[in-house]
Amino acid sequence: MHQALNDALNLEILEAVCSGDGVEVNISELSKIFKRHRNTVREQVNALFEYKIINKPIYPFIWLYSEYPLLVISRADLPRNERTEKFLREDEMIFAAFYVRDEEYNTLLIEYFPDIYAYGQWKNRIVVEGRIPPRDVRYPSNTMFFSTHQIIKYMPNSPIFLMEQKYEAGIELEINGYKMNKLCFQIMKNLMIGKGIRTNENYLSQKLKVHRKTIERRLAGLINGKIVADPVCRFPNFFVPPNQILVYSVIEVIKSKDKIIKALKMDHNVPLALEASIGRYNLLLFGVFSNVEEHFEWEERYDTKFPGCFGAMKNIYLSPKKTALVDQQKVSLGIIRRKMRMLNKERSAETIKTED
Repeated sequence: MHQALNDALNLEILEAVCSGDGVEVNISELSKIFKRHRNTVREQVNALFEYKIINKPIYPFIWLYSEYPLLVISRADLPRNERTEKFLREDEMIFAAFYVRDEEYNTLLIEYFPDIYAYGQWKNRIVVEGRIPPRDVRYPSNTMFFSTHQIIKYMPNSPIFLMEQKYEAGIELEINGYKMNKLCFQIMKNLMIGKGIRTNENYLSQKLKVHRKTIERRLAGLINGKIVADPVCRFPNFFVPPNQILVYSVIEVIKSKDKIIKALKMDHNVPLALEASIGRYNLLLFGVFSNVEEHFEWEERYDTKFPGCFGAMKNIYLSPKKTALVDQQKVSLGIIRRKMRMLNKERSAETIKTED
């Protein structure tokens, strides 16, 4: 465990900023960047949030991938009811969930764990607790394991650059019923790359009852220690702009793997890519596309650019309309709050020991 996560004040700061508390859009900075009146900028920012085009800013807890280096993707057969929805919303190990139609499975889950043992313990516990049905009344899950140490690309904001190319080509962008003008789009782009966002240290110092300079120093240390990244806005769904689809793909690369990986790193359609070892598949990709046809065209381009380099491929199309309502910060906040509880228990035990 990183030493910074064994400090009560650091954990309180992390809980706040990773949930967006004390993290704000800097209207004044955006107004200076675009040379527009503050009220005009504020109207556009409010529209981005009101129409649920992007989420409000947070500090990404990038230590998640060190704390939970096991990425698990499961195809599951789960009942569609309120109990299951509650399980998906509340369980601290589930990062994202999608409703699918894939053979006998109807749900695709993305989860993070410290190791395979922890995953097995979790699976046993959720059955015993009745959070999912026992195995004899459902198809057993089909599970694939990946290491976060094998991430070759992690760029959640990459779809914004695809949207920019379309916007500059004259294609109208209407998202969730809101027609975006040039200023609105440029504000969105800046917020998603981390510009025009401020931390309200005064608010946090009052809330946590410490000096503002202490907040500034601790946050700088958490960023330098790669516990969190600089604050950004994100799309409401996992990597995906509203009205677009996410494509989950496992791919067999036969040759020229290094060249293909280099191309994927430059490809704005791909926000996440990992090396894998799942049977014949050796790459896992999450791609973002406007529709299925656009994905087919993307595949054709890679086949043309790298002839004879691809073998088997399996795709699952994940629609935003079939996405379970899961807070993207839930797993990160679960780690932080669990460490806070552990620290409080240690303090209580030490107090009792001292009194004895």
